[in-house]
Amino acid sequence: MFSFAKKLVDRFEGHTTEPSNDLYFKNATQINNRGHALRVLSVIPHSIAHKKGFESWFDYIIKINNHELPMLYPSLSNYSYSINEDGTINYGGSATSEQAAAINYELLAKELSTLAKNKQELILDVWSAKGGVLRQISIELEDYVPSEEEEANGYKLFENNFKQLGLTVESQHLNTSTFVWRILNTHPGSPAFRSQLVPQSDFIIGCDSAIDPNSKGLLSKGGESLLSNTVANYYNYHQNSNGDNVPITLFVYNHDYDILRPVTVNLSRNWGSGHNRGILGCDVGYGILHRIPEVIGKFEQNSIIDDVLFSQDQNHEEEIINQPPPPITTTINEPPAPPSIASVPPPPKSSVNKKKKHVASSAVDGLSDYMNEELEKSKHLDEASLPKTKSESAPPPPPPSSKTS
Repeated sequence: MFSFAKKLVDRFEGHTTEPSNDLYFKNATQINNRGHALRVLSVIPHSIAHKKGFESWFDYIIKINNHELPMLYPSLSNYSYSINEDGTINYGGSATSEQAAAINYELLAKELSTLAKNKQELILDVWSAKGGVLRQISIELEDYVPSEEEEANGYKLFENNFKQLGLTVESQHLNTSTFVWRILNTHPGSPAFRSQLVPQSDFIIGCDSAIDPNSKGLLSKGGESLLSNTVANYYNYHQNSNGDNVPITLFVYNHDYDILRPVTVNLSRNWGSGHNRGILGCDVGYGILHRIPEVIGKFEQNSIIDDVLFSQDQNHEEEIINQPPPPITTTINEPPAPPSIASVPPPPKSSVNKKKKHVASSAVDGLSDYMNEELEKSKHLDEASLPKTKSESAPPPPPPSSKTS
């Protein structure tokens, strides 16, 4: 019974000799050497890719002009593979995961150049990690027809990873989209609590590098234990120069507001008592039940999507991140009360696209107010839940009975 349940869970998670084929991936694990795609790493502001709604870190290009990507070793699509718990992929025989992910960029460049010369559209099938939504994006290539001089000098539309279109991409397996950690709750007084991480709606998808302080990026290699290992390595590496409080930048996606923001967390081992406190001080969820949900109505109107992480005012961003947290009154032994949906309603899903047309400073302000309101409301709920004294709990005496003469 238990072995059957484990196999069932492993099948959904992708830890099996056959690729995961659930509805989340839209059967994309059956193409491109069993599940590889061009992951969008960055989008240049005001470029054609930006206007078409590409999102860095969340979008994967799985098809071009209604066919699979031109893989450098297409025969590997017939190989069986298994995904380990740390996220690495084992292919049959002597094949490596790097060989399976290799794209034939030369063949791809020729195809795009031919489309541009014939003034045909480039059609991309784009899969989003936000709920596994699949959409098609068409790009007109009339403005990218190379001149005779450019063609003689080896001009390629695909040079530097779609740079002419405003995209930077990298071949990755779709399984890397599941490397996200959902904040389930934050312990009062912990680094995560003071950084105002929002339980249930915040997802950690990236962080600083432990070795290179200037390196920031995705958590895309390592599986479930990657977050804890990265944070622990970062803390141990910088502890001597920073004492017990070691600041680290986490890249956090909030589903309620559909924004990606940097959050500075001061890692510490001395923030509370107990053997389960951890240096982050929060409980996280990982796996099929904690993937990023779909944002309803997000792609219906094809509106321009602003990347909050890269396009917002940095000074305003630092002001929000470094502002002092509100006073902490909740006791450590008593977890904070869950947020009340009636008092703080989430934004309507249908209005997400309208909000994303702006540069997201208002969205960040709203998120900050939302977190402050949640903390204040938790304080009031905790005070209301305290046991009352005898005088407070005793009912008032009955009124004197009236006497008729």
